[in-house]
Formats: sequence, structure tokens, C-alpha cells
Amino acid sequence: MWQGNSSDVAPPNPGDIAMENLYPALIQCFAVIICGYVAGRFNLISQTEGKGLGTFVGTFALPSLIFLSLADLDLSSVNWKFLLSLLIAKAVVFVGVAIVTLLISRPVNLGRAGLFSIFCTQSNDFAIGYPIVAALYQKSHPEFPAYIYLAAPISLVILNPLAFVLMEIGNKRQSEGRQISGCQLIWSVVKGIVLNPVVLMTTLGILGNVIFRHRLPATISGVLQVLGSSFSATALFLLGLRMVGKVHKLQGAVLVAPAILIAVKLLVLPLVAREVVSIIKPGVNETDTLDYGTFGFLYGTFPAAPGVFVFATQYNVDIDLIASAMVACTFISAPLMFVSARMVTLTKLDPSDYLPELDTFVFRISIAGLFFSLWVIIVFILSKKYKRVPHRFTFCLIISQFIACAGAILWTVLGQDNEGWRSYLQFSIFALGVYGCRLWTAFLGVGLVFMQCRSLCFVLKLQPYFIILGWGIPAVIVAALLLVVKKEVIITGGRDPNFTYGEIQAVVATFLLIVCMLVTLGCLILHQRYRQRYSRYLLLVQDVSGDGNIQGGITSDEEDEGVGSEPKTLSTESCSSKGEACEGRNPNEPCSSGNGCCSRVVDIEDITVSHNRRLSLSDRTPRRRTASTLSAGDLCPGEFACASDGQEACRETVEKYRAAISTVTEDEEDEVESGGAACCRSDNEPEDEAQTLKHVVLLLFLLCSMFVGIALCVWTLVMEKLSGIFIELSFLDASLNFGQSIFAFAVFGLDSELIVLPFIKRYHKMVISKRINF
Repeated sequence: MWQGNSSDVAPPNPGDIAMENLYPALIQCFAVIICGYVAGRFNLISQTEGKGLGTFVGTFALPSLIFLSLADLDLSSVNWKFLLSLLIAKAVVFVGVAIVTLLISRPVNLGRAGLFSIFCTQSNDFAIGYPIVAALYQKSHPEFPAYIYLAAPISLVILNPLAFVLMEIGNKRQSEGRQISGCQLIWSVVKGIVLNPVVLMTTLGILGNVIFRHRLPATISGVLQVLGSSFSATALFLLGLRMVGKVHKLQGAVLVAPAILIAVKLLVLPLVAREVVSIIKPGVNETDTLDYGTFGFLYGTFPAAPGVFVFATQYNVDIDLIASAMVACTFISAPLMFVSARMVTLTKLDPSDYLPELDTFVFRISIAGLFFSLWVIIVFILSKKYKRVPHRFTFCLIISQFIACAGAILWTVLGQDNEGWRSYLQFSIFALGVYGCRLWTAFLGVGLVFMQCRSLCFVLKLQPYFIILGWGIPAVIVAALLLVVKKEVIITGGRDPNFTYGEIQAVVATFLLIVCMLVTLGCLILHQRYRQRYSRYLLLVQDVSGDGNIQGGITSDEEDEGVGSEPKTLSTESCSSKGEACEGRNPNEPCSSGNGCCSRVVDIEDITVSHNRRLSLSDRTPRRRTASTLSAGDLCPGEFACASDGQEACRETVEKYRAAISTVTEDEEDEVESGGAACCRSDNEPEDEAQTLKHVVLLLFLLCSMFVGIALCVWTLVMEKLSGIFIELSFLDASLNFGQSIFAFAVFGLDSELIVLPFIKRYHKMVISKRINF
């Protein structure tokens, strides 16, 4: 057989080699997970056998793999600056996730904070990460694959033990309550950490590296290899086994927590790692540092390690949540790893090679965003939701998205090189929409918090200020840039509508993004704290009153979903009947606000966003709300009580608001009375007039968009050389920035009362008419 000259055959592209290695790795992972799920679904492996499998993975397989990987590492030729960069990046994400989890969780759940931190920082280094890195850098940086084993100890030796301490403390508090003393708690935690197989084998692995000089004896190495090689398959199989019976529960608010964890792991960690590497500069020159930064970004895109599920099983902390989050994280990380691996192979980039594609992409996604934003605006107008709060803020946000997409389209249609009034018009429309989106996102978060902790009246009073600031601040920024700053090009050889006015515009955008992101994040944290505090006090009222089906009571499932209801006022008699409800009071002393008893409970009950719920648990028939009907959440609670004149003015404000939306409410209740909504709303699903969950989901997506925007602005300001990852980030920012309305459409575009119910009613009428004619 004739064979061509080998010199004429082009060498294989490293990116193609990476893709060839990535496909088998992902297929293997998902195949094993599916096998575990099938085995559990058909009861081939019982629950007891599954627990034994989990014990084997956590006690033998994972510790053996950790010891073997640490003991065989050659530490003599290690770039410690790069490892320090990864440590700082992981520590920042670790601490941030732990703090946010502790702030949101009520009561404080230390175990959950530790487990979530591990999920967001520990990657699947060995099963998925190593083959990709080995294929990409086998010629340019053959030492990079060894850093996969070096990066693992950052989590295993430094960060994970801190999380284990939190999980041990949380586990002891749950099992033994608060009766355990401080010394006993410290001893129990230290004992649990020392005897933890993962921590113990991590320490022994480092000692073994020093003693044996990273060359283990064949006998020890052989035993550990047998046990360690079983970890990946067994852990993934156990993950699929644990998913049996849990998939149908992943609906509604339950999906919010896994989505946040996945976003932090696959989006925040890569960007933080890349930025930290760029600051520390571990390379010997600019090109070397750029390669390290690209490798840090790629490392952050690897999905969470299967060992996280093992830790959740060992400490019995959010097992179902972690199992679902791990499976989804592995699926979602696949396209991100594909793109990142392809971008890593791009070298000696010329901006003219990708700018036309970026301009075309922005133009196309802006057209889609323009259409979907217009759709949502029409839905809000026809359903009259724009009259409600907080939908008024959402309506302004969607209008801003519409303006931003229109400005991006004009950027392409009018051309980037034009001067004069066309250039000013295009930039004014574009910047007004983009900056308005960021500000209205923050104002939406502020409105949700004030509706939760203050009242509807308070938000209505602040609404004029929100409108002035929401449209006035972007207009002032645009005018200042047009009048003061000279138009310039910030990217060598390229153009970007976000940086038309150079570094000054980039600095202004970065400052605005940081402020709006911090405000939005803080508002979401406060909203969850107030919501959970209110739910706990409703359960206290339910317990004190002795009535399990009180007006406005909630079940434990509704508490988890943040569903509230109109509270029942806790009376003095009901409180005095249970002395334990008022700590520090003489049982014979009457309960009153004068001695501090019950006054706090009544105040907390007034703090509610659930006045939007109009269906009680005891009576599922709809209660028509008129303009004169006010609920507890419409007026400020007792601790914020104002003077009598102010209360009367507040009452009139709310009554006017109720009168304005009364027609909308009556139409919706007519649908319920006629049975049209019965097929779309279950008996146990209360109606939320504010659609709080949908707004929270929308704000979480917008937070991701703002974070990517900050990373792009900072990277643009400090960038010295163009890289493939920057191109990837530019496309990602364009999709998240100009595609905001697409997600808004997914959340609010398919309005059930306006779109779904009319079709259902027409179908019912057709069926009834056919039966009558028949």
C-alpha cells in the first residue's frame, strides 16, 4: 500500500487533540452516572448497599488516591507563584461563598457553608482535567499537567479542612443541640477532623513525599493504585445511584441554589483565577504570564469533583442538592470547556480576525433581544402588570434592555467610523440603555427588600426617586462623556461600543457595574434573611396558638420555598398561655408589650411580603381584594410606625394603588372562580402577586451578566496582549449583555393569565359546544 510522504502531512492541531480527549472523558463520566441511576431505578442495588458503597469511596478509594497523588509529586521544579495565585483565587471564592451562605441561612448552617465552599473550589482534576491539559500543553508547556496534581492539595490540605471544621461543628450542633459545652464541642470537632480519612491521608501524603523523596516503594504504590483507581467510577456510579427519586423534586425554587453554585464554580472561579494570575505575574515574561493566566481560566472551568458528593454523604448535609448540582454542573461545563480549550490554542491573534464575527454576533443577538424585550413589554401592558410593584421596576428594566439592543443595532447599521450627529445619536441610545439596565437591576433589588422589610407604602413613596435616578443618572453620564471626553479607540485595531470613549468610559462602566452588583447582591441577601425570619416567626405563631391550620400559616415546604401568607396577630391571651414563648418573663406575670414580651413577635409578623397571597391554607376560595382592603404588608410595621398624619397619607397612597390595579385583580379572580386557572395552579400553590421567585431568578441572571461585564472592563484596562480567552469573554459578555431580554422573556414572557389561559378557555368552550351540538 502506498503511503504519502510524512513530511507532507500537517501536524495535528492541539485543539483537535484536546477535543478528541474531551469527548471520551465526558462520555465516560455520564455513562457511569447513568449506570448508577439505572441500577437504583430498577432496584439492582438497595439503599443499604448504596451506603456501603459510599463508605468504601469516602474511607478507602478517595484517601488512597489523594495519598498517591501527593506522595509522587516532584516539588523541585514548581512555579510557586502560580500555585500561590490559584490558592488566592480559590480562597477568595471559598471565603465569599461561605460568608454569603452564612448570611442567607437562617438558622445559621455552618455545615452548608462549608460544603458549598468546597463545591465551588474543588474541581474534577483527575477524571476530566488531566486529559484536557495534557493534550493542550504537551508541547508548549509540558509541565502544566503536573500542576493538576499540585492544585489538588490547595483544596485538600488548606481549604477543605476549614470546611470540615464548619461541617463538624454544624453536625455536632444538629445531633447534640446546644447542651454541649464549649470544650466538648472543640474536642468533638478536633477528633472528627483528625480522624477524617481525607485529612489524615492528605497529611500523610505530604510526609510520604518528603520521606520517600517522591518515590514510593512498589508495594505501597501498588496497593494505593488499586484502591485509588476505583474512585472515579465508584463515585460517579454512587452519584447516579443517589439521584434515584430526587429528579422530580428539582422544580421551582429548589433549582435556585444549584444554579447559583454552578454559576460560581464555572463563571466566577475561572475569571477570579485569571485576574489573580495576571496580578501576581508568575511567568518569566509577558507571554509566559499570559499562558499561565489562560491555564488558570481553563482550570476553573472544570466541573466540581465527585468527592464533594462523598463529603455531603459523610456529613449528611444537602445530599440531594449536591447530587443534582454535580450532575448539572458536569453537563453545563462541557460546552464551556470545549470553547475554552479551543481558545487556548489560538496564538498571535490579530483583532481584525475576530472583530467582524463579534460585530455580527452582537447584531444578531441584539435583534433577538429587541424582539423578546418588545414581546415582554406588550405582555406587561396587556396584562397591566406594569401598574404593580415591583413589576414597575421590571418594566423600566425591560425598556432599558430594548433601548440597549436598539443602540447596538444602530452601531452596526450606521457604521462605527461615522462622525457627527449620527455617532452621537447611536452612542446616546446605546449607553442610555446599557447604563439604565444596570441601575434598574439594583433598584429592583432594593424594591424587593423594602417590600419584605418595610411595606408597600414605603416602596410607593420611593418610586418617584427611583424613576428620576434610574433615567437621570444614565442621561448625566452620557452627556458628560459626549461633552467632556474625546472619542478614541481602546482596543488596538478594533472597535467596541462599550469602550467608544476609551479608558474613561471603561472606568465609568466598571465603577457603575461594581456599585450595582454590590447593591443587588446585598439586597438579595437581605431579602432572604427577612423572608426566612418571617417564616420562622409564622411557625412560632402556629406553635403558640396551638392551631395547625391558622389563617396565614405555612407548612415546612412553603417555608423552604419562601411562600408566605397574611399573618395572624398573636394575641396577649395566646402568648400568656405558653410561658416558654416569652423567654425571661415570670410565668405568672401577664404578657404585654410593656415588659417586652410579644412585642417583638408582633413586629416581626408585620414584616412580610406575603400580603400578596390571597388564598389561605384553610380556605382555598378566592377572597376579592378591594381598594379599601389593606393587608399587614401594605403599611409599615410597628417598629417603623409614623405619626397619625403620616399613617393616613400612607393609607391613602396604598388605597389609590389598589384602586389602580383592582381591575387587574378582579379579572384574575374571575378566572379562578370560573375554573380557568384551576388547571394551571395546584391547590397547595398560593398566588404571589409580586412574583418574588421570578424576580429573584431574574436578578441572579443579571448578577452573572454584571460580573462578566466587570471582568471584561478590568481585562480591557490592564490588557497588554490579546488572547483567545479574551475573545471568548467578549462573546460571553455580548450574549449576557444584549441577551438579557431573552432571559426576561423566559421568566415573564409566557404569562399564564394572558397567553395560556385564553387557549385553555377556548379549548374548553370548543369541547362543550361540540358536546351540546352532539
